[in-house]
Parts: sequence; structure tokens; C-alpha cells
Amino acid sequence: MNSLNDRVALVTGAGGGIGAGIARFLAREGATLALMGRTRAALEETLATVSALAAASTVHPGDVSIEADVDRVVNEVVSAHNRVDILVNNAGIVDAAEFLSATWSGWNSVIATNLSAVFLMTQRVARRMRTTGGGAVVNIASIDAYGTDGPQASYTAAKAGVIGLTKAAATELAPFTIRVNSVSPGWTRTRLVEEFVSPRALQHMREGFARVPLKRMVEIDEIAATVAFLVSPVASGITGVDVPVDCGTLSNLYIYETLPQ
Repeated sequence: MNSLNDRVALVTGAGGGIGAGIARFLAREGATLALMGRTRAALEETLATVSALAAASTVHPGDVSIEADVDRVVNEVVSAHNRVDILVNNAGIVDAAEFLSATWSGWNSVIATNLSAVFLMTQRVARRMRTTGGGAVVNIASIDAYGTDGPQASYTAAKAGVIGLTKAAATELAPFTIRVNSVSPGWTRTRLVEEFVSPRALQHMREGFARVPLKRMVEIDEIAATVAFLVSPVASGITGVDVPVDCGTLSNLYIYETLPQ
């Protein structure tokens, strides 16, 4: 515990779900937080849950897909905390649309938020990190980067791009002692998932998820713990990798189980 004392962590999409969970976990590890998201009220809710652990933490409303917002927020964070040691690119959206029905605007919106924003945030924060001795970046990708999972081509493409971008950034930023990795969650127990699937499907996913080797969904803290490890000094030799946190989903091609008996 407290492996992140004196570190400043900027977390995007921190207003709820996985982002809020990551923020809480990093706070328990001693980090001071800078929380970014579109809605101040949601960020304030997350801040309230970590205030006892990270009293100096701050909130910074902004849209990661807008260059001016990214520049403003990074400047605000540096002004408030003097540095950024950790960046977690978690913000993301989904456009659930059949391929032949998907709109150009829907595609562009997902790519802008899920991929282009990762470039923007990482570039702007890395420029600061290289002046203060380095840092660590974790991008939240998805197991959908490895194969499609429903009618969401833009999401699959964006998350695959995130993993490629992670490797490129890790290679180019290594001389500045900036490590860049990604985490690919599987189906995760979040409020959005609970609202998205039917009660029957949710029960199946929580109690006997047959497609998944561990037979269950991922818990938010399991993702957060992986992020905390990757940004900690313990992982000082790890950069340019993607770590699936998926209860084993990607380990099984799920062919044998579906063959006729």
C-alpha cells in the first residue's frame, strides 16, 4: 500500500464506472488525483469518495476529444499540482450500430473519444512528464480490440488502435523514462452493463458465464488493481504491453465447446 505516495495521477472518464473505480484505487495507494470528465457533478461525486485519502485532489471538467479542453485541463492540473506523474486514459463511448446502418458522425465520435483523445492526452501530458523525470501512462483498451463483440465496428476499431498507439508511444517515449501500457477489460460488472443487458442475461453473466473460463464478469477493482500495478515502481521494466483482465476470455477460442457432440 501507499506505493504511489507523492504521485499525481490524471484520470479521464473519472465520473463513474471503471474510471471512478481506478481513481479510488489509486487514492488508496497514496496518489493525489486530478479527475477529468464531461460532467462536474459526476466528478464531484467521485472526489467525495476519495477526499479522506487524497485531500488535495481536484476536478477538471472537459471533453477529451476537444483539443482546447485537453490543453486547458493539462495546464490546470500542472498549475494545481506542479506535475503529472500518472495518466490513465479511460474515457470512452460506444455507438451500437449495425455496420450497414452506422453513421459517419457516429463513427467519427467514437474514434475521436476512444482513440484520437488517447493520442491528445498522452502527447500533452508526456510533454510535461519529460521535464519532471518521466512517468507512466495506462490506456484502457478492451478485449474487443482482439475480435468483434456485437454491432459496434467503430468501438472495435478504436480499441485496436489504442493497443497499436500504446506500442508506438511506449517506443518513442522510453528515452524520457515514460512508460506506456494498456489494459483490456473483458465484460465488467458496471452500472452501464447492468442496465444494458436483460436481468436474465445479467444473472447468467454473474453466476455461470459459460463463455468465460472463470465463469463470471470482471470486477472493477480487478481492473483498477492492474492499473495501479502498471503505474507503480514495481512495474518499472514493463512498457508497450497490453494486459487483458478478462477472467480468461481471450485464452479460449471457444470452438471445441460449440462443436456438435
